[in-house]
Amino acid sequence: MSDPSLLAGRYRMLERRDPTGTSWRSRDELLHRDVTISEVRLPPPGPHRDRLLGQIRATAGLRHPGITALHDVISTPDRMWLVMESVEGRSLLQTVRADGPFAPERAAEIGLRVLDALAAAHERGVHLAATPDAVLLAPGGRVVLTGIASPVPADELRDLGVTLFAAVEGRMPDTGSQAGLRLADGTPLADPVTGSTGSGPLTSLLDELLAVEPAHHPDATSVRLTLERIAPRPAQRGPRRGPLVVTAAVTAVLVLGGATFWLWPRPSEPAPSITPVALPTFFPKPFDPCKLISRKQAAELSLETTPSKEGTSHCKWQTPDTADTTGLPDSWNYTLGIDAFSFTSAGEARKLYARFLEEERGPLTTEAGLPLNKIIPVTALPGVATEAYTYENSQLSYNTGVVFRAANLVVVVQYERRGADDGDHSTRKGAFTITQWILEGLSRTR
Repeated sequence: MSDPSLLAGRYRMLERRDPTGTSWRSRDELLHRDVTISEVRLPPPGPHRDRLLGQIRATAGLRHPGITALHDVISTPDRMWLVMESVEGRSLLQTVRADGPFAPERAAEIGLRVLDALAAAHERGVHLAATPDAVLLAPGGRVVLTGIASPVPADELRDLGVTLFAAVEGRMPDTGSQAGLRLADGTPLADPVTGSTGSGPLTSLLDELLAVEPAHHPDATSVRLTLERIAPRPAQRGPRRGPLVVTAAVTAVLVLGGATFWLWPRPSEPAPSITPVALPTFFPKPFDPCKLISRKQAAELSLETTPSKEGTSHCKWQTPDTADTTGLPDSWNYTLGIDAFSFTSAGEARKLYARFLEEERGPLTTEAGLPLNKIIPVTALPGVATEAYTYENSQLSYNTGVVFRAANLVVVVQYERRGADDGDHSTRKGAFTITQWILEGLSRTR
């Protein structure tokens, strides 16, 4: 018999998360995990309700590290209960109240994370709040939008301006509209005051974002470029280690026919991954795939530094042919292929990405019609560009692929070694390293 104290016989409401009682810290007793449950009162039947329901359905498909995931929906005639991912941390509002204003550099860094989340939501037609109480600062530097979708498109960049102002000033701006100064619980951060005093390098941007006339507002690309100039640059990394580079712990070398090759790192090293990178929201010009990695990077992978171009969208690099002089085994030979497809809209790029995804999920065969052995099926890479996935398969060679879409650009990376085995995971490490290089290069696009 179901427990009457559980919502939908499954969720236990533990405590309120906000003064209005519309958000609760809860427990999913079926899956034994913490969740946040938000109550949404439904408007009367009609266009307004239809738009709200459409936004909630679209939100269910969002998967981005900067947006709380929607796990479940419980519907009644007059309201819905949204079961959301539980994220630990404090809102930007709570943090400013407790600790005081942020430095402009940290505020810019938060702003960039918020822009990434808003862009991902826009891809699915979802409009999210970016107000100081809806921006959650989680442990480990994660910045998450916790607000639910709105049936009415919000002026999200203006909301971001209010949030950035609150972050660096510790108070709300005077925007000329008291309604615009109130938060989700109906209370203001502080008494509104005209003008900024501590915004520093953000002053000009905030003046534009908070301008009364919409025509004076900057676009998302301009906002991103300004924030990127102010945000602290990532710490300098040590030399990248390509597939044929040793770690300090492995010092043995293999000398074959006068050529020296470094041995692979030990299997105990961390699994390869791709670090999310902030990217432009639109790429106005097509990319030459042969220029997505540099000659130096190709050399670091022991590939030819001069690639061969096949058509306008495909480029290929190979390991120099040394078999006749060194007797190297086939497994030392690698091929890298990069495809870059630019479109005039993100929608067109999304269609191609979806087609690639569908093809990769289906039966795979070689060009000769032989079945491919799926070592790792299609696996999503959360947080990488707008959307991304990876896979691994083998037949006469072992191939790791990474496909990602960044707004109106689709990039395909295929890193392959001869032979059907990849016991040291070199193709995965190489493919992830190459993708990281490409993303970092795209992030500097102006």
